[in-house]
Amino acid sequence: MADTFTVSHWNEATHAHEPSILTIEQDFTFDALGFVVLPQVLSPAELSACRDDELGDLCSEGGAVGRYVRELCGDGFRQDGQARHVSADAAGEHDEASLPLEGGVDTLERAYVNLTGWNGRNADGAQLQRVGGAWEEIRIRQCQGLVVAIALTDSADGQCPLVVVPSTHKSGLPAPPLPSSSPVAERPALAAGDVLLCAASTLHGVCPQGDGGELLVVDFISRTARPQLPPDQQDTPPLPAWAEELGEAEQTVLAGSDSHSLLLSDGTATWFSAADNADAAQRASSALEFERRDEDAERWAFDTHGYLLLEGVMDDDWVDAAVAGIDTNLDRMVYRGVGDKLDGDVTLADIPGAPTISGTGRPDLKDLFQLPAPHNEPFLKMLAHPAIIQRLNWMIGAGYKVSQNTALCHVKGSSGQMLHAGNANPTSIGKLYEMVNGRAHTKSVINIAWQLTDVGPDDGGFVIVPGSHKSCYPMPQSVRVCNERAPIRHVQMRRGSVLFFLGGAVCHGAYRWEAESPRRTALLTYGHDGQRPFTWPSKKV
Repeated sequence: MADTFTVSHWNEATHAHEPSILTIEQDFTFDALGFVVLPQVLSPAELSACRDDELGDLCSEGGAVGRYVRELCGDGFRQDGQARHVSADAAGEHDEASLPLEGGVDTLERAYVNLTGWNGRNADGAQLQRVGGAWEEIRIRQCQGLVVAIALTDSADGQCPLVVVPSTHKSGLPAPPLPSSSPVAERPALAAGDVLLCAASTLHGVCPQGDGGELLVVDFISRTARPQLPPDQQDTPPLPAWAEELGEAEQTVLAGSDSHSLLLSDGTATWFSAADNADAAQRASSALEFERRDEDAERWAFDTHGYLLLEGVMDDDWVDAAVAGIDTNLDRMVYRGVGDKLDGDVTLADIPGAPTISGTGRPDLKDLFQLPAPHNEPFLKMLAHPAIIQRLNWMIGAGYKVSQNTALCHVKGSSGQMLHAGNANPTSIGKLYEMVNGRAHTKSVINIAWQLTDVGPDDGGFVIVPGSHKSCYPMPQSVRVCNERAPIRHVQMRRGSVLFFLGGAVCHGAYRWEAESPRRTALLTYGHDGQRPFTWPSKKV
């Protein structure tokens, strides 16, 4: 009896379900093995054009090949680098004891994502943002990278120049060296006109042996993935004048991908690595090794809860200087009151349906780094502090830049903030968080709150839903507006402590400020700008 179910996936660009153009057998095979062979996709005329490396419209969104790339990479996919023509008599110079394979568990930049999420609709059918409405469960599939091998001539089983290792796109551990004789390394049989689709995260490599068929291999990436080749060369924008006298560490963090260096740290000192060091850039700097040092407990807490509280980072003199820097410049404060909104729809005064967090607005002091000297000095000291850099490097990998630098200056009655972010509706891979082989994989920004005053249990301020960076359900509106507080945790903090949290992936917000003394918190945001060229890391653990 034939199967009758239909596979549909969520289209992030059109916000609609679309039936898969693959057969149910092909969908199943690709999801299980990480690759699939599509028979006789190309006509003889199209094959002839491919032999001349003329892809033409074949790889456009509606082309014979491009329609499958769009199915797996989504709208706005791009070709990543030049097509590689592998002749039938090509012979590789690789080590037969260890095939030169790419892919595996190294990075989200080329990940295969297939999970369940949620899409929200308001009563009028408009896309749901931050108010109550109807939710529907959706299936999200996207390859951040896809390798397409077009068979120009036949390749017998075991002789294809392309090697694939089935099911490694979902492996949770790094692969050992694999020799050519390994039974798990396959060379699929292909007939001229066939197209092999391989997730970039599946271990794969072009390893010709001199007796295989002729291939044209083309790499594609989703619209959000970093390309292997740098964008068109542009003049590096200069640092602002106020940053010209800063140290190299601070300038590196301000420049992000425009810097030629990566900033590394052991928690007490910082040093530099070349920007093209793929083993450090945008990847956790080292794998987790239990019973090695206190860092293991911190990684466990961050992975479990989505945030990390680090106490005793600042001494009293530093805290006092930071508070004085804010208090002396309150005339520069931006008072975000009635009618002003944050993130598009969260009113910061009379918040609809949220009487317990509504208040008189939110006072912010922006651009702390640019305060007149010496008032900016305690905040510039935060910018590239070794304790911060060390942890950022295992949270999101080196190569990030700082963006937001704002002081939260609430007084009694200042508004809280509706809960936002979270992983329950990951139609953007920027919301995704995974821990694989002891390494954090995420494109979320990291917010760092430097606490300059004590925060007690009844004072209000920062709240979070622990574990919501891995949530499988959308946040209920009652929780979003803090009327239902069962899953919400108010974080008490001592002055001088530092709070790290996943700004794009974990649900967070704030209660109304209830303390008699004002709130003093410096909030810095670090993240990757996506401009640094992608390179596969080495296979070192």
